[in-house]
Amino acid sequence: MRRTGSPLAILLVVAAPLLALAAAPTPVVTQDVDRTEVGTEDVFVLTVRASDVPSGSSLQLPDMPTVETIGTSRGTETSIRVDSGGPRVQQVSTLRVRLRAQKPGKLVLPPAELHTSSGVFRSQPVTLTVKAGHVADSGGGRTRPDPFNTSPFPEDEDNPFDAFRRRTQPTGERELFLRGELDKKEVYQGEQATLSLWIYARVDLSRVDAVTMPKLDGFWTEDVETPKELTSETRTVDGVPYRAYLLRRLALFPVKSGQREIGPVEADITTGFLFAGRREHRASQPLTLKVKALPPGAPPGFQPSAVGSWTLGSELTSERTELGAPVTLRLTVEGRGNVKDLVLPRPAVPPALKLYDPTTSDKTSTVRSRIQGRRTQEFLVLPQQTGTFEIPAMELVYFDPDTGRYERSRTAPLTLTVVPGAGSSTLATSAARGDEPTARNVLNATALRPLRVQAELDRPQPPWRRGWFLALLAFPPLAFVGMLAGQAVQRHRARSDPRGEQRRREQRVRARLAALRTSGHQLDDVAFSAEVDGAVAELLSLRLGAPVTGLTREALRSRLAEAGAPPELQARVVRIQDACDEVRFAPGASRIDRAEVLADAEALAAGFRETA
Repeated sequence: MRRTGSPLAILLVVAAPLLALAAAPTPVVTQDVDRTEVGTEDVFVLTVRASDVPSGSSLQLPDMPTVETIGTSRGTETSIRVDSGGPRVQQVSTLRVRLRAQKPGKLVLPPAELHTSSGVFRSQPVTLTVKAGHVADSGGGRTRPDPFNTSPFPEDEDNPFDAFRRRTQPTGERELFLRGELDKKEVYQGEQATLSLWIYARVDLSRVDAVTMPKLDGFWTEDVETPKELTSETRTVDGVPYRAYLLRRLALFPVKSGQREIGPVEADITTGFLFAGRREHRASQPLTLKVKALPPGAPPGFQPSAVGSWTLGSELTSERTELGAPVTLRLTVEGRGNVKDLVLPRPAVPPALKLYDPTTSDKTSTVRSRIQGRRTQEFLVLPQQTGTFEIPAMELVYFDPDTGRYERSRTAPLTLTVVPGAGSSTLATSAARGDEPTARNVLNATALRPLRVQAELDRPQPPWRRGWFLALLAFPPLAFVGMLAGQAVQRHRARSDPRGEQRRREQRVRARLAALRTSGHQLDDVAFSAEVDGAVAELLSLRLGAPVTGLTREALRSRLAEAGAPPELQARVVRIQDACDEVRFAPGASRIDRAEVLADAEALAAGFRETA
């Protein structure tokens, strides 16, 4: 006969989990805002805190149709709490959300929810007053520090873009706009100012068409950088994070002093992907550049185009030559500035040397968005007498905008020795007759050759009278027509097989993730998270058949559930978005676990491939 345990032991075994559950503290959820009175053009921060959060819980916000979500950030706060049981460490999960109200009136933010295995815990609602336009912060007349603003540049009241972005704008223009930037507010006449054109976006870009530059009257322009592909970097404008794309960068050299106006740049930008794309027209803000006149007291020989930092040099290809044998005098100037508008001094040679017009070549380069280059002029020098002749030193006077002074660059004098040669008598005869020698006559005089006569008894048949010549002429048009026909067949196959196009795009997303695993260490955490988030968003858009940008977490999870995605894949999407949002909107809070995020993204791509 088997003995059973005592009733007391059985009761303790059954009641132990219930006692442990009763001893666990009850989660507490609170929420507050940094301002109680805001405008429709203002951004306010909602902070949700949840203490004593059990593992596996999820802190969520309900849908708020009249409020625009700018960005979110999640984190954890740790504190030490002393109660009757002694000190204990308490961790508080935080969720900070940047919001903008879309219409004036009384705004009630519904309670935040903490979903746990034992139930749902809610915070209290929060009430705000929303007014039209912009409302100054009542906290001492100054705006509170923005926890999401990572921009190293303070707001500049003199920057025309600040006034441009503070004006009332439609919501669509806040999501996508053009911005022109000048690296300097004032320059000297002839000094370089760099104009950069940026696209700021919080939506996905497909392509940019029809970029219209303003008329840059009064400027000499040089192209510094025009990217072939749009690549983004994270920038913060008015406390809002954007993806910034460099569209074009120009070097401007003003040729007149005074207040110079630079008109807006216009562009047609397509957002979204495939059939969900939308074409938008945007224009940048106008800019003003103050151009200072060059200071008085310029030395003799100064040319207004000689602005920058220059070094002048000269050399002869040979210091000794025969009479009638020309030499080359090479004059070079190199440095920083507008080399293509630079005027070099003309050498002053003795009357016994004939100087011909030069050939000029320029070579420019860009270093840190600054134009620099080298100009070379080669003069043909023809000696007309024997003896030793000196070519005087040459001088270039220029204005250095860095020092604000006129500077000089001098060359050393050159010496040329001319000795009698084989062609001396011929040239002397020409000189006696008063004939003007030319470069061709000079070269021919030193290299005369006897005439050679060759008889042609049999003239070959020209190639255009042969049969193969016509076939050779017909080959390029036929090859071109065949290439066009092949491309048409490929396009027809691609249009008739949308499933194949989707598979190819998914393969490109997987290749993009694989490239991040091998070369992602070259990116910082913000750029890495943006790349992973973009790849996952593109993958989800392909699988769901519609763009997912702008969907809330609950809406995205609902779409995935309707599409039949397993709960494991849904959980991976949430983990990826949480990690990327934490880095992008709170860069200094923590570091992203790149290996874990990449593993989730690759597993998500593989899971979709298996369910295809």
